[in-house]
Amino acid sequence: MIQQFSVGPIGENVYIAEKQNQALAVFDPGADAALLLPLIRQAFQRSQAPYVLLVCTHGHLDHTGALPELLPALRSEKIPCKLCVHQADAAYFGEASVATNEKLFASIRATGFFNSFMVTIPEPDFYLTDGQILPDTDILSLHTPGHTPGSCCFLLENGSTLISGDTLFNSGRGRTDGFDADEDSILRSIRQKLCILPENTRVLPGHGPETSIRKEKHYYL
Repeated sequence: MIQQFSVGPIGENVYIAEKQNQALAVFDPGADAALLLPLIRQAFQRSQAPYVLLVCTHGHLDHTGALPELLPALRSEKIPCKLCVHQADAAYFGEASVATNEKLFASIRATGFFNSFMVTIPEPDFYLTDGQILPDTDILSLHTPGHTPGSCCFLLENGSTLISGDTLFNSGRGRTDGFDADEDSILRSIRQKLCILPENTRVLPGHGPETSIRKEKHYYL
């Protein structure tokens, strides 16, 4: 089961994916920790998960901003949790996170957003690799650089559903005007990693409504 919630000022999509007796996967907790905490708690208890896996499709602040509040809140309730992201986005976490996000928002001329939501993002517990099955789940990680160097997408539900982060949207793709983004890379990622998926694959993006590979692939091939 996958639940979707829109959070924050620019409508970032958080997904909670639960499967009985597997780690509970929470994708991109970008804002509104007080809203997400009881939802995660309920899903954790319902699914009898061994722990909560907080998965970031990439390091941008609108996808990670709830972590400084959410992680200690979960741990205070004795809910074990682990945080992960691709290593190529490591600079968006830990001590470097504020400076990296400041550089990003300056490069896209959105410093006002940064100033309103500046937080230090916690260090990951481990880093993702391309083709990795996330621990204690059946979720497959796909490294899809372009929007950021470490952007990833994730295949769930026996490969029938793709959580695409900011790589692929409904009738669009992630912006590439950030200081560490690359247009050629995101196009290559979409063509080589996503367009080869079955056309009926459901796509759940980081912003906006869901779509499908069938609907999106004609823009890229």
